[in-house]
Amino acid sequence: MDKKAEITARLDALRADYAARLPAEIARLRELVALALVPESQSSALVELAQKLHKLAGSAGSFGFPELGKKAKKLELQVQEWLASSNVDTGMLRVFSVAIAALGGESQSAKNGGYPMPSASASGAASSLIYVLEDDPDVANEVCMTLRHFGHQVEHFATIAEAEAEILRRPPDFMICDIMFSDEGRETPDAIAQLQAQLPSAIPVIFVSTRTDFAAYHAAVRAGAVGYFVKPLDIIRLVDCFENYLDRNRSTPYRVLIIDDDQSLAEHYKLVLGSADIRAEVISDPRDIFTLLNDFHPELILLDINMPGCSGIELAQVIRLNQDWLRVPITYLSSEQDEEKRALAMGRAGDDFLSKPLSDLELITAVSVRAARSRQLSDALDRDSLTGLLKHSRIKEQVDIELSRAQRTGDKLSVVMVDLDHFKQINDSYGHPAGDKVIKAMAHLLRQRLRKMDAVGRYGGEEFVAVLPRCSRAEAQALMEDIRKRFRDISFTVDQKTFHVTLSAGIAAFEPDIERADQLLQEADAALYRAKSDGRNRVCSLRG
Repeated sequence: MDKKAEITARLDALRADYAARLPAEIARLRELVALALVPESQSSALVELAQKLHKLAGSAGSFGFPELGKKAKKLELQVQEWLASSNVDTGMLRVFSVAIAALGGESQSAKNGGYPMPSASASGAASSLIYVLEDDPDVANEVCMTLRHFGHQVEHFATIAEAEAEILRRPPDFMICDIMFSDEGRETPDAIAQLQAQLPSAIPVIFVSTRTDFAAYHAAVRAGAVGYFVKPLDIIRLVDCFENYLDRNRSTPYRVLIIDDDQSLAEHYKLVLGSADIRAEVISDPRDIFTLLNDFHPELILLDINMPGCSGIELAQVIRLNQDWLRVPITYLSSEQDEEKRALAMGRAGDDFLSKPLSDLELITAVSVRAARSRQLSDALDRDSLTGLLKHSRIKEQVDIELSRAQRTGDKLSVVMVDLDHFKQINDSYGHPAGDKVIKAMAHLLRQRLRKMDAVGRYGGEEFVAVLPRCSRAEAQALMEDIRKRFRDISFTVDQKTFHVTLSAGIAAFEPDIERADQLLQEADAALYRAKSDGRNRVCSLRG
């Protein structure tokens, strides 16, 4: 059974279980109305009645009973009004009991059939089959060579006609296309737009051209453009656009923590989010909050307001007392309609409010947007603005984290320090913008060649550090040799002048005599110094 079918089956099972429990829940509501007619038990019965109707209003719609949820919300508001006024009219209460009894019919009115599964967002590691449509052989050669150096599979087509059949037969992951093919007398955007209409999903395209008129840009957008570059091409900027697009689509799943005392509803939310490749964890006991925060590191918290023992508002304030979790957004998820209560919740540690019930699509969309913003904020705080790599302090933390893990588990660990050779001469000869291009190209290559579990950071101006868990010294040596050769072969062009840059690297690996992260970094730095002393453009290690 594939993942989608498994999630559908589990959602159907949850729905069936919910439907099976509904008669007992409604029977309990009737009992509570009967108890409310007795003066001695009226107050406690109304309190429990409000709680149960609140939960029913929030969950029924998600499990396929939208009308039941709407009626439960109206009845809840009536009970809340009685509790606020402490004045219950017996006649009205008897009418109310009739409305409660009618809920039994609504519990049978849901449509049969399983849940329609929403389409999952594109995610996971993107493969890198790229088609380059370019009739200028010099431009085509430069683009293809550069992309291959970054580890991508590239195929070149000198005519649109040649590319059309192959695009339909084997759609690529990405296309880079010149806008005008003079020999054929055709403009690429029109041809690509027609092809896109025949494909199951659109292919992202970067267009290149000498044209700067609005019509060219407009046609490019209609053909699925995610980038537009004017010749003469800045190849590194083009790769930057391409890699940034891939990064958005191969990023790790968002992490969402759901806190709700309605375990069935929370499990439903978890499965729905899982269908869209969003990782979710659920807790119903607020006392477990710090364990989950420390183990799971959520990027978003979905928090029910009305929970017994510790309300959502109180729990949000508890979370905010810990400095480590100030940046994690908290979104209240509740069927609460009282504006004053909602305003109070938002004023006390909350960042946003979502109203139950939510459709599956609404839930996925709301969570995706909020988690993406959370990740963007975190990246802005933790990552270097030029390269997108971890900042100095964060990459040092990663060395410490991975060293502690290696000491506990006995796993291999390597740390690599990389420096660009003669970088000052690049800035002096070609200017600082050229130096920035070189730094970004180095960052792209490191990100592209390293694994998801690896961490890489900008350690200084032209220095980088890579942390490689479960990687031996010999494996790190082979990896960095590959990166060194690829980087050496990348061409940089400034004012029609072409130049190349090399790198030097030093490797340190976890050994029994290494107890602290700074020892690993010092050894990698010493190995880097040896690489530079021995002539640069090489990878060195002090041991092994």
